Amino acid sequence: MSRTPKRKTAVEGESRGDFRMMGQVMLLDISDETACRPPSDVHETPEAVIIRMEIPGVPAESLAVLVRGARIEVCGEKRPDTASEDASYLCLERSFGRFQRAFDVNGPVNLSRMTVVLKGGVLVLHLPKILERRGRERRIPILMEEEK
Repeated sequence: MSRTPKRKTAVEGESRGDFRMMGQVMLLDISDETACRPPSDVHETPEAVIIRMEIPGVPAESLAVLVRGARIEVCGEKRPDTASEDASYLCLERSFGRFQRAFDVNGPVNLSRMTVVLKGGVLVLHLPKILERRGRERRIPILMEEEK
């Protein structure tokens, strides 16, 4: 009998820090620590992976979504809306400034067909899945080389 404890496997959809495994797609949040880090939710459907990021008060002109290889980067800036110059704040809890979120994507998704929509302060990234080709039978033709 072994004294080594059994290694627990990640349950589908379980989040370990900034690592998310969903079905066949794995996302790794590699974002730097910034003052303003918009929260995001990621879920998977049979057809796509969807990332929803809360960015209220950020106009589309202040955002950039980039794809570099298998990495998705969302960059932007949330500018403060200042009160009048003679205002004295009693409480200041909202965060402002530049932000960047980056996700490494591993799995059958088509990043070249990704769409992004900003609606109601929520940025929605839709990553369509690639149809699985494993298990499909395809006959390969055999070419005959003439003998000399």
